Amino acid sequence: MKISSPSFRVVGALMLFLLPFAAWSQQSGKIAVVDMEKLFKGYHKTAVNSAKFNKQAEVFKEYADKLAASQLKLEEEFRVLRDASQNIALSEVERENKRLAARDKYRQLEAKQAELQQYDKDKSEQLKEEYEKMRKDLLTDIRKSIAKYAKQEGYVMVFDSSGNTANDIPIICFYQPEMDITDVVLEIINEGAKAQ
Repeated sequence: MKISSPSFRVVGALMLFLLPFAAWSQQSGKIAVVDMEKLFKGYHKTAVNSAKFNKQAEVFKEYADKLAASQLKLEEEFRVLRDASQNIALSEVERENKRLAARDKYRQLEAKQAELQQYDKDKSEQLKEEYEKMRKDLLTDIRKSIAKYAKQEGYVMVFDSSGNTANDIPIICFYQPEMDITDVVLEIINEGAKAQ
């Protein structure tokens, strides 16, 4: 097994990068770790905002379902008209009328398909943007709480213990359990929820 793979180089570079900080922290201050994933999932505002987000997604889905039902109805109407236009039991004039009606119905069907595809695309993008904004805002709240607590307690650096490299290797390979301030920060960010 070669040790020069990119993941080992990244971990090695990170360790070389962190080594001076470890020596510096022994002289200058404390270092802590938090599990940002646990904080994000456990933050009461995450549940509240996720419920709002899911409700909005459900409204969009209901309308998309109505469009899809309308499309299915148009498909069925088109099939009936198409089949009637080929029915030799009908007169030539009746078949021609059915053929013209089928052509018009097909145009309506294409328009409905385009409408449904555009609606789905637009709302998917909107939901993605809303989710990213919600996530960013919540993470900003959490980071502010971490920074405030870290300053109060004399921490000079706080690392995220939930992060992984591109090869799914934990960025932080080891830390003393007493360095983990996740539960304390979780209590702080959820203080407002108890009052509500």
